[in-house]
Amino acid sequence: MEDIRDQAHLSADAVKGLNFIKNSGFFEFRKYYRSGLRSHIFEVVLTEDVKRETRGEIRDGARMFPKARPQKMFRIFRSRFESKDDIFREIRKYKLLLNFLGKEFIARSEEFIVDYRGTGVSRIVLCGLQEYVEGQILDPWRLSGKTPLEDLYRDGEKNRPGDPAKRARKHVAEFTGRVRQLIRHTGYIPDLAGIGNLILTPMGRLKLVDINNIVEIRFDPVIRLDDRGYPSCDSSVEALFLLESRLLGREIQSRDPLFRHFLTPERQKKVRLLEREFYKAL
Repeated sequence: MEDIRDQAHLSADAVKGLNFIKNSGFFEFRKYYRSGLRSHIFEVVLTEDVKRETRGEIRDGARMFPKARPQKMFRIFRSRFESKDDIFREIRKYKLLLNFLGKEFIARSEEFIVDYRGTGVSRIVLCGLQEYVEGQILDPWRLSGKTPLEDLYRDGEKNRPGDPAKRARKHVAEFTGRVRQLIRHTGYIPDLAGIGNLILTPMGRLKLVDINNIVEIRFDPVIRLDDRGYPSCDSSVEALFLLESRLLGREIQSRDPLFRHFLTPERQKKVRLLEREFYKAL
C-alpha cells in the first residue's frame, strides 16, 4: 500500500481508516481545499453540525442550512523523519514562532507523533491539531489602493465595534515588529509568502497559519531554496517589506540593511525565475 505521505491526495474516508485514528462517530473529516506541499490538511467538524448543514434547521419559521464550522484543522506531515530527535527539531520550529510571535499571531497547534502502519511497516509520522482561523487571506502582493485594509473588509464588517480595519493596522504593526525581533535574535524568518499563510480575521486580527516553515537568513549572494525548492527566504523578506510599506506606509527600503540586500532589482529578477520554475514543477 502506498504511503500516505507520498499520495498526492488523501480522502476523508481514507483518514478514518488509518490505524491511529479512532472513529468515534462524534467527528467528521473534510478535505481542506488548501492542502499544501508539506501536509495533508483536513477540517475536523462535529457530526451533528454536518447533519444540520445538510438537512437544515428551522429558524424563525424558515429552514436554514448553517455551515459546519471546523473545531480543529488536522494535519498529516509529508516529511519523513528518521528518528524522534528529527521530529523534535521540527517541533522546535513551531516553539520558536510561538515564543517570538506569541499565541495572538499564530494558529496554535498540538503537535504529536503517531505510529503509522498503513504500509505493513511501523513508521513514525508527525501530525498536528491546529487552531482553525476564520477570515480572509492577506496576500501582500495584492494590496492596492490608498486604503487596502479598509478595502479588504466588506461593508457589513466595517460597522463592527472598534473599526476592524484600524485594529488590523495595529495588529499588522505589532506582527511585523515581532517578526523583526525573531530575525534579530535568531537569524530566521517565517514563511510569509505562501498563498494563504496570512489570515485576517473578521475582527481585524492577523494570524500566521503556516507554522512549520522557517528559514535562515544569510547575507550573501546565494538565493537559497527551502526543502520544497521554493525561494521562501527572499520571498518572505519581500512580503515583510510589502506589509510594512503598503499597509503601514513606511519608507524604509533605502535605509534598511535587510531590504537593501534582498530587494535589489538584480536579485529579485533571479528570484522571479526561481519562482516560475517552482510553479512549473508542481
